[in-house]
Amino acid sequence: MQEQNITFYDGQISKPYPATIAPIDSETVLICYNQQHRRYYYADMQLIGALGQIQPVIELKDDARIEFPQALPDWFELNKKHVQHSIWKLERSPSLILFSVVFVAAFIFAILRWGIPSAAHYVAMQLPADTIYKLGDEAQEQVFKLTGPSTIPLARQKQIIQSYQDLVANGQPAKVLFRAGGQIGTNALALPNNTIILTDELVNLAQDDHEIIGVLAHEQGHLVERHSLQQALSSLGFSVLLIAVTGDSSALFTTLPVALVGASYSRNFESDADLYAMHVLDKNQISSLHLANFLARMEADARAEEEEKQPQGKSEEEEEGGIGSFFQSHPATQERIAAIRQFNQQQRLSN
Repeated sequence: MQEQNITFYDGQISKPYPATIAPIDSETVLICYNQQHRRYYYADMQLIGALGQIQPVIELKDDARIEFPQALPDWFELNKKHVQHSIWKLERSPSLILFSVVFVAAFIFAILRWGIPSAAHYVAMQLPADTIYKLGDEAQEQVFKLTGPSTIPLARQKQIIQSYQDLVANGQPAKVLFRAGGQIGTNALALPNNTIILTDELVNLAQDDHEIIGVLAHEQGHLVERHSLQQALSSLGFSVLLIAVTGDSSALFTTLPVALVGASYSRNFESDADLYAMHVLDKNQISSLHLANFLARMEADARAEEEEKQPQGKSEEEEEGGIGSFFQSHPATQERIAAIRQFNQQQRLSN
């Protein structure tokens, strides 16, 4: 007889008994324990599949219970036994465990790399105009809290706005506002309520109006593609996936306005906006080098400001170029400048 050692609970007391189980025929088994014998039908059994380190368990109609020390024996005829046994074996397979870890890691990477940005793009493009403007208005309030009233003369502001409308707007004019930089310094922002904000520091840093036009064209590119909205939505992480699936955007108003102000554009968004600006400048027969020159000057100005704020003594980690100093450098700006110069060279050759 093909006996299998088991642990048996008789359903009357909670004491476990060492026991054996053996097949009688294709429908029944015999359990021997504590000098007693019990016969059970497969039809009266319920299999609780093994999970992790938990071994297979059989629940019986009389509240008795069978616990196997390992996989179910081959002769055991309970329905679904083969499926449960296969699962039990797979759970103990090192190769499957490794595959599962790799698969989960790859799945999470795919969600972060493509899933969330795709969902952010979808939500940004599907949000109704009134929702977008409301979010933009609240983001604008946040910007106003971080900045102050502009000191740029009104005549100069009107001149810049007129140049923007003539050269950049292309039938989709945004509202251009000027603010003293305050906490955001030399900066330009494109908000979803079709507003572009230029700080006084940025205007004063420009050496000619063509550089300001380049900046405005860049921000116009962000507006057209709703980049600020997409970037802010991406910063919400997995929440944006839920919004994309359910269509419920009510939670956006509690978190998104602040994210709209604080989120930095991805390199792809910056490159797209640069390309948009380059085409606008080229269309108006303005060299895109004006934008490249301004970016270089803006980066140099930012570096000088950082050095002024930096304490005299540097830690050993900073001296060796630790994580902080890596992120404080601006390789993305250099890549953008190189791309603009390459575009300018190609346009010169084609003309």
